[in-house]
Formats: sequence, structure tokens, C-alpha cells
Amino acid sequence: MNTKNLNKCFFMVSIFTLIGLTGMSQAQMLKINYTSFTVNTVQKKIILDWATDNKTPTNYFEIQRSNDGKNFKTIALVMGPDPQKPNCDCYECLDKPSVNKQKYFYRLKHVDINGDVQLSETRVLAINN
Repeated sequence: MNTKNLNKCFFMVSIFTLIGLTGMSQAQMLKINYTSFTVNTVQKKIILDWATDNKTPTNYFEIQRSNDGKNFKTIALVMGPDPQKPNCDCYECLDKPSVNKQKYFYRLKHVDINGDVQLSETRVLAINN
């Protein structure tokens, strides 16, 4: 292979690499957009409801809870939108309050189809016993 062809080949590989890296950075910049995220109590149950704009592919959500707002543990997985709400990227999860706890912190961990993770804002629920 002569030098001219080698340089042309190197140039083409460089262009494709740059295009690939640019595309990857655009995909990484795609963040999930929550259109709502609420935590409420209904009949002695804690209900987490959220919805997204359906522009970011979702693999699953982890529902995380904390007693202090700092140390979160995953308490549930939600694999897909609520089938009872067609044409909506809506989700729901139930939690049962502990008898002796009065304050709960919740957040959502979104895992997309590439395995990338994004955490939601934290929601606080205070229960008056």
C-alpha cells in the first residue's frame, strides 16, 4: 500500500471515529424528562406516581427509599409503564409505611437501554401518626 492510500485510509478512519464519538456524546446527553413525580399516601399505602415525555428509551426504574435523605436503598423495580393508562408513559409503585417511621425520602433511578443511569430529584413524604 503506498503512502497516498495509507493517508486516505487514515483520514477516513479518523472521520468515522469522530462521527461515532459525536453520535455517542449526543446519546449520552439525552436525559430523561419527568413530566411529573409525586409521592402520596392513600389508605395506609404510599403511592409513587411519575410520568416521562417518552423521548428517552427506558429499560427499567429502580425505586429507592431513604430514612435520612442520604443513604438510599432500592425497594422495587418497575419494568414498564402502567398498562391501564394507554398513550401515557406513566408509572406507579406502592410502598407500605413502617409503623414507627414518620418521614420518607424517595427517588427514581432510571436505567436506559444502554445501561446508563440517571437519578431523579428526591421527594419527601412526612406522615402524621
